[in-house]
Amino acid sequence: MGKGMTAETTQTGIVMLIALAITLIAANRFDRLAAPNRHPAARAPGEAHLVGAAIAFWLWLLWLGLSARPLFAMVASLVTFGVFVVTSRVKYSYLREPLVFSDLGFLPTLLRHPDLFYVGRNTAIGLGFVVLVLAGAILAWTAIEPRAVSGTVQFCLLGAAILAAAGFVVLAGRIAGLLPAITAELLDMPANRFVRTLGLSVSLAAGFAAWRRDGKGRGAPAAIPLNAEGYRAVVILQSESFADLRRYGVELALPNLDRLRRRALAQGRLDVSCYGAYTHRSEVEMLTGVPFVRQRMDRFDPYLRPHRLAPASLARALGIVGWRTLFLHPHDARFFRRERAIPRLGFARFVTEEDFAPEDRFGPYVGDHAVGRRIVAEIEAATNAGEELFLMAVTMEAHDPYGPGRLPGIDDPVAQYARHLANADAMFGKVTAALDALTDRSLLVFYGDHAPILPGHEGLADDTATDYLVLECGWAAAKDNERPASTRSPAEINALLRSKLAAGRHAPGEAETSPASATTSMMRSMMEK
Repeated sequence: MGKGMTAETTQTGIVMLIALAITLIAANRFDRLAAPNRHPAARAPGEAHLVGAAIAFWLWLLWLGLSARPLFAMVASLVTFGVFVVTSRVKYSYLREPLVFSDLGFLPTLLRHPDLFYVGRNTAIGLGFVVLVLAGAILAWTAIEPRAVSGTVQFCLLGAAILAAAGFVVLAGRIAGLLPAITAELLDMPANRFVRTLGLSVSLAAGFAAWRRDGKGRGAPAAIPLNAEGYRAVVILQSESFADLRRYGVELALPNLDRLRRRALAQGRLDVSCYGAYTHRSEVEMLTGVPFVRQRMDRFDPYLRPHRLAPASLARALGIVGWRTLFLHPHDARFFRRERAIPRLGFARFVTEEDFAPEDRFGPYVGDHAVGRRIVAEIEAATNAGEELFLMAVTMEAHDPYGPGRLPGIDDPVAQYARHLANADAMFGKVTAALDALTDRSLLVFYGDHAPILPGHEGLADDTATDYLVLECGWAAAKDNERPASTRSPAEINALLRSKLAAGRHAPGEAETSPASATTSMMRSMMEK
């Protein structure tokens, strides 16, 4: 009997080793499929292979602790890797960016707003069916494969896996310090490249660790003083998915954009850091002036730790000197955790979709006509109170998805988009007219947060720049400032606003200053030391 038990134990050990070996090898292969081959990949540092193996081993250990069956643990581990890889590829197909660590925090938002993530009724039914099939497969497998370990050993294995995960979360910052080569990749490289180089699981785990270390190792950026003089208002209009697609042959009616370009202090293409989503990346860079690449690990989701960028916020700088500060976004305040972030960034008031009536909607979202009307009312209120106003509006009307049923009588996605942009253009004209009539001197920025995900125009993913205008408004403002088009980043627009506010009024030749020189003083206060 003793020999039989020894043979059985040996056989079980061999099965476990084989299952673990297959898990480690296959997981390494799966991991690098999360981003397409079109993106270059450098040679992965040796520590990346060690971290990847550790993650695969931990996942196998977790499933073994849950099931007590080594072959099931192997298959379940690889299915788990597969789910993450497929999710990453689906995300890439829409947004041209693979899964990053901060995306894991979007699950509550996905459940509240599945339509914004292209999870419609049919998709939800399909996912539910897949879950049922997997549940059935698990039950069938447990009936076929016998237990390989006792209940006591199973409990110890599961406990070890849970303790390892808890230890990683607690010590993540210190662990990142032991992985300098991986951390350098994460800090300096685009997501497409570091996922191809490191693998998805390593990028997710090490990304979280580097994010924790980046927050503890360095303080928030220094506050940027601003002595604003000579202006009554600054209004920033971030228009959802706004891009002048006439350059691609799309018929658009944008009379206000065309008319106001002729009096712009600056105008042209805006080099944004996102495509199709991540609105808050554009708004944060515009608001703070901190370039996307200099936000380090906060760049993927700056509202996870809004206090890190808060001292650089233009709203905070103007609020300190007595300006009214208002953020307007006619959507769920919890999206991107704005309900926490917006006050931290220096806004005294936050106007959300709850401040609009149902009839203010145009299509699925609050329309730009209603937003423009509210902005004009806020300008009037500040003028009547004799107070300066800083207002940033982030619109929603043109948010995708486009398709049949979105607008009455218009089923073509491109025609729907054109209608939304016409409304955005009208809003732009209305706000400009209000500033011209109600202020002696004010500044207005109008721009698109990212290019749209528009059926038939997938090429926009390779030309992600949107459009922007910076205007000086008011009855005392010069209105013959037509300038040649220039490509700038949101951070450079922020620097231009700060230079105008600090100067108080237009200085001859100022608009010709290069974007780089306009941001020189601000660069000294960037996050990176």
